[in-house]
Amino acid sequence: MRLSVVITSFALLAVTATASGCGTSKAEDTKAADAPRATPTPHKVVVMVDHKKRTETMTTAGTVREVLTQVGLQLGPHDLVTPPAEAAPTTTIKVLRLLSDPVTKVLKIPPPIVRKKSTKVAAWSQKVTRSGRSGLRQVQIAYVRRHGKKVKAIIAQKIKRKPVSRILAIGPQPTGAGAAARLNWSAVAKCESGGNPHAVNPAGYYGLYQFNRQSWATVGGSGLPSDASAAEQTYRAQLLYNRVNGNWQGQWPNCGRYL
Repeated sequence: MRLSVVITSFALLAVTATASGCGTSKAEDTKAADAPRATPTPHKVVVMVDHKKRTETMTTAGTVREVLTQVGLQLGPHDLVTPPAEAAPTTTIKVLRLLSDPVTKVLKIPPPIVRKKSTKVAAWSQKVTRSGRSGLRQVQIAYVRRHGKKVKAIIAQKIKRKPVSRILAIGPQPTGAGAAARLNWSAVAKCESGGNPHAVNPAGYYGLYQFNRQSWATVGGSGLPSDASAAEQTYRAQLLYNRVNGNWQGQWPNCGRYL
């Protein structure tokens, strides 16, 4: 009988508490729903089109696309937008107008050539001491409109691998070979080739002094004489003169008399 009274008392307390409004009331719920929400603060956004400032605006837009709509800018099917159209806008929006989808290519960057003087290399010669390595450049190419014309252009690029320089050791470049340097070589050259270092005779003679390949090689020349500089051709002509002990008749039978 005592236990029954205690249970009844607890039940009455629970009912009383509910009736007196313990917990969250309906009025409080309504008040919370009617509370004012925070208004987004407008911020300035600059819109760049083709790397030029198009406009700026104060906006509370939630996406880049909404900002562009606000400033009356419609995107084309191939345009690139940074940040992406559905992303939240940053302080600067960049639009690149394209007439085609970008194509990505990887291009080689030729290694730069570094020339270093060396006394260990023969005169007027060169030697590769490091072959170097080509670099790699990744580019994005698309058609754009420039000055009213549709042209292909690189719209973005980045270096994937830097090139490594090619190093050439360059031998001395003397201006003369002993006493032979005092002779009238310009007169001989004028007679032999008209003073043209690139002159080529179909019979197999090249350059200022109309060397043939064999005589050119005997005095240390490489490649074609007509590809060498005028100074090197003159130097090697002097070496040839010294090599034959001044007997120019066998080398320049018609023009050697001008020496």
